[in-house]
Amino acid sequence: MVGGIGIGRRARIFAALSDPTRLRIVELLAERGEMSGSELAEALGISLALYSHHSRTLVEAGLIRRRKQGQTGYCSLDHELLRECAGSLIR
Repeated sequence: MVGGIGIGRRARIFAALSDPTRLRIVELLAERGEMSGSELAEALGISLALYSHHSRTLVEAGLIRRRKQGQTGYCSLDHELLRECAGSLIR
């Protein structure tokens, strides 16, 4: 285990990032901070349903957090997890 993240969890994180759309979601959240699902889908040029599919994978990997405000869902990036996971490769 490196930095508190086991190899299985790191594998899930890197697998989630292996898809170009999911990687772009992470990049957008890193650049802009918290965004709604609708804002992300629009920025990506994809349907909200397709965005939801990709975001579910990122949530399961622990890379993004969701919160609801009324009917709107917002996502934010877990910067610390991403930093720790990427840092595990650089020594």
